[in-house]
Amino acid sequence: MGGAVALFVVGAILAVLTGCARRGNPADGGDSTGYRIVGTAAIAGYAQDVKVAGDMAIIAAGQQGLVLVDVADPAAPGVLGSGPILFDASGCDYAPTDRMAYVTDGSVGAVAFDVRDPASPVYLTYCQGTRARDLEIIEATPGLLHYIFAADGEGGFRIWEMRYYPAYQAWFGNGVYQGDTQGSARGVCLYGGKAFVAAEQLGLVLFDVTTPTSAARLGGVDTPGEARGVAAAGNYAYVADWRAGVQVVDVSDPTAPEIVTTIETRGNAVTAFCRDDMLYVACHTGGLQVFDVSDPPAPTAAGSLATPYANAVFVTDTHVYIADRDWGLVIAEEE
Repeated sequence: MGGAVALFVVGAILAVLTGCARRGNPADGGDSTGYRIVGTAAIAGYAQDVKVAGDMAIIAAGQQGLVLVDVADPAAPGVLGSGPILFDASGCDYAPTDRMAYVTDGSVGAVAFDVRDPASPVYLTYCQGTRARDLEIIEATPGLLHYIFAADGEGGFRIWEMRYYPAYQAWFGNGVYQGDTQGSARGVCLYGGKAFVAAEQLGLVLFDVTTPTSAARLGGVDTPGEARGVAAAGNYAYVADWRAGVQVVDVSDPTAPEIVTTIETRGNAVTAFCRDDMLYVACHTGGLQVFDVSDPPAPTAAGSLATPYANAVFVTDTHVYIADRDWGLVIAEEE
């Protein structure tokens, strides 16, 4: 136990030393259409994923680990605090009732922080993985049990439970399912009792996760590119397929999903987010690209926003939040 704690402390120090403060800069216009930048927040590390809950943005910031940003005033966001990790945070999520933030941490797996005081996140525990890259959380029983659904690289699709033990006044993580994706699991999305896993060279893989402890593989479809991220809505999944753009997949029969069309993107499609018949795609040097998918087999371009290196996107009723490698957190709105 002492060795593990020492390793964590050493890793935390290295993360702080190697983290690089990023300068938040407003866009100069570029090829933006329909969207404008409201504010940016410079962070230490490289922003790779973002989730937003109320007035707080949760960011996976590479070697810097977890970064929390106050977004109460979108025009003037400010860093609240951070939580160091051992390796690299590329995915994040938030359990709002218990006010716990989760980030991936490479071969460590998933790391949990208590963020009731956002200025001083407290490390709680971890769930052992292989090469965790993305995750989503369900608070099954707030205060007692959370499920973590992870894209775990060569470890495939994993489900961990994070359980609170009152006798120890502590949370502990434990694996409850591991599913083979054949390809390297890169992104995960939960929708309708299913987990949609982007598995790089093997495309999209679906799992039934209605009961997390007895999950089951349903089916999959190879994609022409390398599946990096995925979003789902209705009977369709949208696979961010790297150089091959976005693959629109009919999943009405989850045992036999079918590609129905391809959306060409400027830049490499890495992550996607669906909201109100709109598809938001982070495309690295292509920035943010937005599509109307009210008719999924026939999507249409609906806007774009130029940023240097968009890694992920999250959308609320009022704003679009982009995790950008070079600018940190970018907050935008429709013009």
